[in-house]
Amino acid sequence: MFRRLKYTARMLLRAPLLVLLLPACHPGERVVRVETHFDPISGTTLTDDDDAVTVTGLDDVDVCYSVDGGDPGYGDDCAALLGDDRRVALECGFHVVTIRWGDGEADTEEASYLVDAASCEDVEGPVSLWQNDELVRSFVQIKDDLQCQMNDCENPGGIGNWNTTCGEGTVNWDVSLNGTRAISVFTYDACRLSTTIDVHDPADPYWLDETAVLQLDVELVLNGQLSQDTDFGGNGDEGGSVDIGGDFDGAIESYITITDATRAGGYFLAGCLTGPVEGEICAPGEAMIRYDYPDWSCHGDICPEPGDPPLEGPDADGDGVEDSVDVCPDVSDPYQEDADGDGQGDACDDVPGFYVIQYKVDGRCLVADSSGSVTSTTSCLGTDPSQQWEVVDLGDHAGFKNVGTGGCLSHDDSWIGPWTVLVAACDEGDTFQQWDVELYDQGGADAEWPDRLHAVSDDFCAYTDFTGAVYGTIGNCDLGGTESGRKMGVYAYGDFTTTPLDTF
Repeated sequence: MFRRLKYTARMLLRAPLLVLLLPACHPGERVVRVETHFDPISGTTLTDDDDAVTVTGLDDVDVCYSVDGGDPGYGDDCAALLGDDRRVALECGFHVVTIRWGDGEADTEEASYLVDAASCEDVEGPVSLWQNDELVRSFVQIKDDLQCQMNDCENPGGIGNWNTTCGEGTVNWDVSLNGTRAISVFTYDACRLSTTIDVHDPADPYWLDETAVLQLDVELVLNGQLSQDTDFGGNGDEGGSVDIGGDFDGAIESYITITDATRAGGYFLAGCLTGPVEGEICAPGEAMIRYDYPDWSCHGDICPEPGDPPLEGPDADGDGVEDSVDVCPDVSDPYQEDADGDGQGDACDDVPGFYVIQYKVDGRCLVADSSGSVTSTTSCLGTDPSQQWEVVDLGDHAGFKNVGTGGCLSHDDSWIGPWTVLVAACDEGDTFQQWDVELYDQGGADAEWPDRLHAVSDDFCAYTDFTGAVYGTIGNCDLGGTESGRKMGVYAYGDFTTTPLDTF
């Protein structure tokens, strides 16, 4: 059954506008654009009223065609012969139309179309998105970084030649004059480089959370050539094609307009057979999908966007989870996170099940072990039960019960020291386990670590240091010179991007 494909603006990372050129002295010939024989042009969405493609400019020759990206054949092997009306009818869905014509060695051209008519049926469920956009963004980022490496991100001051290695391969940049125009030619020979781009988290297949982003490391191997042809004012074009290996198996073609020595418009075509993006596929038929610059939009709205999640019951918050099983039915939370397992999702849980206590010094977090000792660690993990603390309301004070050990935060009361912090069997009447989280601004207020932990018994305040030791000084909470070791914040679920717990 056909899944309606719609465009979605999924470009999460914008490539820099860097284009390095050498302006020539006078206007002249521009880079020749590829002539198209398709009407409408490739990358167009067709509707009920216009669901066919016309082949133009080839009225006097036999034209063979296919609509599935397959070989159209030629002569006696023609898969389908174009009729007198020169039109190719298309059904609902995505199509790669390929034509072949000419005498002797035949010419071939292809174009991509989406038929998204009112009669085409919408269906619920996941849609296979295309990773062609990740390919083009990775390529342009690597391309621009390479040009920066070769000439310190500067335009060359005259004709010349630059080379650099990239993995086992090379890239050559040659600048010459062709009459009154400047020609910059970039030749990639097994050039292997890596870059990092942002991609959507595949754990959110319906794109209910636009902020769900992961970083993807991409390695490309480039073979091919791009040429830039500009006049005195740095105005012209970039054209050429590059075969792609490495994490992708595909190709890139450039049709970029250059204004004032800067990439100003045009588009890239990107096609692939395989790629590294989890949960996505390359466009069918190895289609060369057009991405317009500078907004990286998929031309003609032909790229798929996520489908609607399958639902059998009402979904009041629109997060793709039915109300009957939604841990926060009135708050959109597609990931259904419930860190404390109380059946109420984190997005709507006013009383978090646990907190993580982080000190300013070295960003260390309190951690308890089964022996009863308490230390601090720089490996702060909200998922680690030994770092999770339940807050127990003790009236004017609070207790902290460790989720991993079941013991409550306490301290040693020996008058000869050392005065260490520990966990002991929970006893709400034990003043050693009663604590105040109070504002502490010695050395200046700090929004991330605004408080200190002050035990009711013995005027004892909890400290830590770079070694991970956690201790205190009986009768002297105002000991000077150690404020960073005392400053702390109490964070719900260990989410340090939120505001820490208020004082109490």
